[in-house]
Amino acid sequence: MMKCVIYLRLSKEDDLNHDESNSIKNQRELIHKYIRKDADLRKMETVELADDGYSGKNMDRPGMQELLKLIRDNKVGCIIVKDMSRFSRDYLETGKYLEQIFPFMGVRFIAINDNYDSRDYAGGIDEIDVAFKGILYDFYSEDLSEKIKSSFKIKKAQGQYIAALPPYGYVKDPKDKHKLIVDPEAAVIVKRIFREYLDGTSAYGIAQRLNEEGVETRSVYFERKFGFNCQGNREKALVWTSMSVIRVLDNENYIGTFVYHKYEQTEVASKKKRLLEPENWGRIRNHHEALITEKDFAKVQRMRQNSKKQIKSSKEHCLAGKLRCGLCGHRMRHSWNGRPKYECVHTYLNKGSSHERNSVIDADVEKMVLSVLQREIVIQGETEKLAAEKEQADQLKIKEAEKRMRAMQDSLEKLYADQMVSFESYKAGITSRDVFMDQKASYEQMEAQLQENIEKQRKAVTDLEKKLEDERNGIRISGDQIKVDRLTREMVLMLVDMITVWTGKRMEIKWNFKEK
Repeated sequence: MMKCVIYLRLSKEDDLNHDESNSIKNQRELIHKYIRKDADLRKMETVELADDGYSGKNMDRPGMQELLKLIRDNKVGCIIVKDMSRFSRDYLETGKYLEQIFPFMGVRFIAINDNYDSRDYAGGIDEIDVAFKGILYDFYSEDLSEKIKSSFKIKKAQGQYIAALPPYGYVKDPKDKHKLIVDPEAAVIVKRIFREYLDGTSAYGIAQRLNEEGVETRSVYFERKFGFNCQGNREKALVWTSMSVIRVLDNENYIGTFVYHKYEQTEVASKKKRLLEPENWGRIRNHHEALITEKDFAKVQRMRQNSKKQIKSSKEHCLAGKLRCGLCGHRMRHSWNGRPKYECVHTYLNKGSSHERNSVIDADVEKMVLSVLQREIVIQGETEKLAAEKEQADQLKIKEAEKRMRAMQDSLEKLYADQMVSFESYKAGITSRDVFMDQKASYEQMEAQLQENIEKQRKAVTDLEKKLEDERNGIRISGDQIKVDRLTREMVLMLVDMITVWTGKRMEIKWNFKEK
């Protein structure tokens, strides 16, 4: 049985505009009332799809995507919306569905408040009126979006703190929710983090101490204090990490400066944001009470920059992801606490565990792996075969990628030819300007996608060729022997399965080239 789909949409613009008529409830009641008066609609199975909090400017909405899937599966006989803007605020997109897709699929479309029922129209003045309304909706959406964004910018520029949660170390003033006051409980931790970092303790070392003492993380603290539920990885939210400490150290709020306009958002309902350069951020000095002096903050930033340079200039952690703690089975991660090392941090999540601290200096374990590798690979034809087969497989991948790239280039050339035919047809008066413009837009979209795919294939070929070159530099094959001069990341990925580390520098290597 063909379905009658009721589509409902509520956007952030509706919430901010306090338009009760657009509520999901009122949309639903209006549509059901309409269905009860139409005998044909009453005979159909009714399905409701809704998108709450989504902009009408794009079609990438869960409910809309489900609707389009039903249409593709030929299961939809009719679609009913409150008005055109509920379906889409992009009038070109709406026109494409009304004029091409819905008639082709045999779908009846009803927009109640626009007095539009596709069954009653077959290309007349009324369809022009519908298109004009779509343009008005589009302009209204853009205007409202800009007004809302402008309102937020003005409030922030005036020093009003409008975020849902305050910075860690502060609370919102009960007398004025747009002002920040010091939170004594959390401020102690913020000051401690800065003090210990200035004293020479690394971000990792600070995180380690905070975890050992059972100090609540920002997420846990906010959950207890404000009832805010931790988002994302729950396990990570329970422990202090180097990054969570660094976020505190880099936060200008702690010198009393209110920082705003760090991100640029293209439309109100969009989740996509672009991070601006720090020099383009908005700042209001002496906005609230400082927890850290500007002098100390500046010193911390200089120390952070030096640390970044040190890490950037250091060699790659070639054994990353390959070390496992022999005491608990968890992976070991690289750290810069004192000397570069690999360390198991399982005790952070298991306060009552008798697990010993287990770590190994990265230079020591790399030296050991290289030494054992030089002995283990005395070099069998099996290992040589492994390297040769891998190179052959990579060469095949390169050829396949190049083949795909040539096919896409051919498609691109054909597309250019089709574009020329379309233009000649338009110039000769065979096709209308509207049809030509629609075709032009489609061609441009396909061209952009093809260019993107070609570039991806080109990068894939380049990356594979570089990978092959690096592997040849790390391992030299001479007759029946492979001579290993140094340990490389590529070599580790190819030859090492896992390295298990116990306390007392006891280690066990599991190789990829040995029988399991």
